[in-house]
Amino acid sequence: MGEMRATRCDKKRDVKPTVHTEFKCAVYRLAEISDVSVMKIIEEMTIHALRSKRILDNISSHFVRSVRFKNVLYPGHREAEWIGDSSSGINYVRMKTRLTEEVYDELNDIAIGLDVRPARACAVLIEEAFHSQFFIDNYIKGHLQSNVTDYQLLELKKIMEYINRDDNYNVSWATLLSYIMQEVKEPAKTLKEKVNTFVIKYWKDQ
Repeated sequence: MGEMRATRCDKKRDVKPTVHTEFKCAVYRLAEISDVSVMKIIEEMTIHALRSKRILDNISSHFVRSVRFKNVLYPGHREAEWIGDSSSGINYVRMKTRLTEEVYDELNDIAIGLDVRPARACAVLIEEAFHSQFFIDNYIKGHLQSNVTDYQLLELKKIMEYINRDDNYNVSWATLLSYIMQEVKEPAKTLKEKVNTFVIKYWKDQ
C-alpha cells in the first residue's frame, strides 16, 4: 500500500458565489485596472468583509442562528429576514475564488449564522466589501504602493491633492488609477511605466 499524503496546510477550497451580472462586470473592471486576477480580488474582498466589524454588524440582523465569531457572539433571531438562497436567472452568474482552510472555516461560520451555503454567504460578503469605499480605496492604494516607486506614489498624492482642491471633485485612488489606465493605453507597459508616463504628461500639461 502506498503512503497516505499529508494534507497541505496551505490547501485552498473552491467557493463559487452567484452574483448579478452588473456586479461581475464591476469586479472585472477592478481586476483590469489593478492587473490582478478576479479570483484574487474576490478572495481579498471576502477576507476584508470577515475582518470588518462594520460589515459583520450590518449583516448580523439577518442571522437566523446564533454564532460566535472572533469572540463576538452574534445572536440569531427566528424572525430575522432570511437573505435567501443564491439568485438564479439570466442576470446572475457564478464567479469563483479559492480560500484557505482558515478563511473558509470563518466563512462557514457566517453561513451557519445566515442559514445559507458558504457560496451564498460569500456573495453577501463580497458585495458588502465592494460597496465599501474603505475597501476599494485601500485596495487600490496598497496595490499602487506594491507596484510603483515611492517618488511616483508621492507625485500621485500631489495630483490628487491638486484635483481635490476643487470642491466639485473628490478623486479616490480607484478613480485615479482607472483614469491612468484610460489615458496610458500602451498594453505592453507595466503599471510603474504607466504611472511614470502619466505623471510626466499630467504635470507637463499643467
